[in-house]
Amino acid sequence: MFNTSFKILASLTLSLCLVSPSLAWEQHTLPSSYIDSNTPHYGGNKAPLALSSSHIQIIKPQTDGFSLWNSNNDGVSWTSTQVSNNPAFTHMYLASSDLILGWGETQVPTLFHRTLSSSSWSASNFAWPLANWNIIDVSSSTAGDIVILATTPSNHKLVEGELFFIRGNQQGWSNPIQLSAPHSLVGDASLVVHDSSLISAVWSERNHNSWHILSRNSYDTTTWSSTQTIVEYIAAPYFQEAAIQLDADALNQSEIALAYTGWYMQAHSQVWSKAFDTISGQTTQPNDLLPDAGDMVYQPSLVTLANNTWAVAWQQTIGIDSEIFMAQHQADGTWSTSVNVSADPNHMDRDPHIAQGSSQTLNIAFTRRIQADIQEVYIFTEGDIHDSSLDSDGDGIPDSQELGFDLNHDGIDDAFSSRVATWMSQHGRYALVVQGSGELRQVQAPSLKNANIEQPTTYHVSSNLFSFQIHALQQGETTPVHIITPGTLDKNTTWLKLNPNAQWSDSVKNTVFHDDSGKGLIVYLTDGGAGDEDGMADGIIIDPAVLATQEISPANININETNITSAAQPCLAPTGQNPWLLSMFSIFMIGITIANKRNQEKVI
Repeated sequence: MFNTSFKILASLTLSLCLVSPSLAWEQHTLPSSYIDSNTPHYGGNKAPLALSSSHIQIIKPQTDGFSLWNSNNDGVSWTSTQVSNNPAFTHMYLASSDLILGWGETQVPTLFHRTLSSSSWSASNFAWPLANWNIIDVSSSTAGDIVILATTPSNHKLVEGELFFIRGNQQGWSNPIQLSAPHSLVGDASLVVHDSSLISAVWSERNHNSWHILSRNSYDTTTWSSTQTIVEYIAAPYFQEAAIQLDADALNQSEIALAYTGWYMQAHSQVWSKAFDTISGQTTQPNDLLPDAGDMVYQPSLVTLANNTWAVAWQQTIGIDSEIFMAQHQADGTWSTSVNVSADPNHMDRDPHIAQGSSQTLNIAFTRRIQADIQEVYIFTEGDIHDSSLDSDGDGIPDSQELGFDLNHDGIDDAFSSRVATWMSQHGRYALVVQGSGELRQVQAPSLKNANIEQPTTYHVSSNLFSFQIHALQQGETTPVHIITPGTLDKNTTWLKLNPNAQWSDSVKNTVFHDDSGKGLIVYLTDGGAGDEDGMADGIIIDPAVLATQEISPANININETNITSAAQPCLAPTGQNPWLLSMFSIFMIGITIANKRNQEKVI
């Protein structure tokens, strides 16, 4: 069974429609977790931790080899499978749940892999193509290969060296490709694999008495772009090798978030962070010093959460000990206050690795040295993501609006389903649900006034503007979208389209249907056809529209003047037979009828 080391607080309640409050961090240790060693097993941000939507996986060395430990994302219940019974494998990278790289001081790198239907692991031994190698970072490519950055000693340096890229799979290792300049002095490096086939290498390189951070890209792992300088002139002590430590992660198809240590005239190292476009090399978020980081910080580890949103964990020396801290870069460019996630002044905590867990949680794994250079214990800690702008499913609505709802009843929280977007307004909860194919993007609901759009002249608008896109469609595909409102719709409510020339037009009648609840419409939209603003069959539907009913004018109303007068006679009808007064009274009653009609048609 798994033993809980301690809990700072037990509450993990999330606010559904408000900004999530800052939650305490829970800590757990792995079972049988003591490691006898004279050197740390984990290299900074390269701690062997992997996460999916439902599992936490950690590779842990043992006296009889190493195992893969798995938890169902609660950090409490763990199971393990033996990967290797060779105790010489003291260094491991978990590239994916089914691909591990292991090696030791006397063992060449070996791939351990398993199929999804098998619980057993098999090892593939191939001749390692580099002499005097030092592996810096490992990841997995979109093609399923394992990709590695490694250095070889240069100019008699023990740590720094030239940087090489190597690709491996079950058939063997590729020929090394040198990325850095000949005879360069590379201190640290990070591999970034984007959602596309783009792979980026980011590394620190020494030039005389200062350091620089450089980057190169490849789409096929064979042809690499020219070298770009991302950060220039980072001061560092001349005598310290591998002074600049860094970590990076993909923000989107081409942007990268970066965290690194640097001096900048300080007596001790500090942590800096920025974002840049890897294609152009241009900065997209300023280069900022992390808040409350203090001095003497090491081993930054970074994970991206959404566009312009990422979190950084680092090791910070406090007195004679060290502890693990983290801070978040918010979408507005500001940083949260740093949080001490280890909170144990009696032991040395080091080598953090941060990743996003399921829901609104961050997971950090690190080692805790219990006795000097003798025993280490693996710690897993989890806490909250407190950026209210985080949008996990990319539909344009922040998680804080969608968490806790499942309006299409598919068993997936709407915060993590790009087929549903839901939000609160002053009148109640609205939702868009894609019932066919496609994924919602850029969902907004501004008022017509805030969107600088004129009201239609012959329709009564009963909602804000629904502005959204549907992606991931086949060209020319039709998909139904369910618009859900908080109130009952008038039976004549329609889907009024806003065309590119800012003109209003009613949707085709056979594409709009009222749902059974009476609170929503089901609208059929066609890529390049009905409901698609751009008119192109390009797999994307763009559809700004409002809920509206056609205006009713006096000329359209067939009213029996005598009946109106007779019905109103007891309390409102004028006495006498003056025709002028009767005519004026009839006009007054027609106005009341129209007003009542509008009130009945109005949707809250």
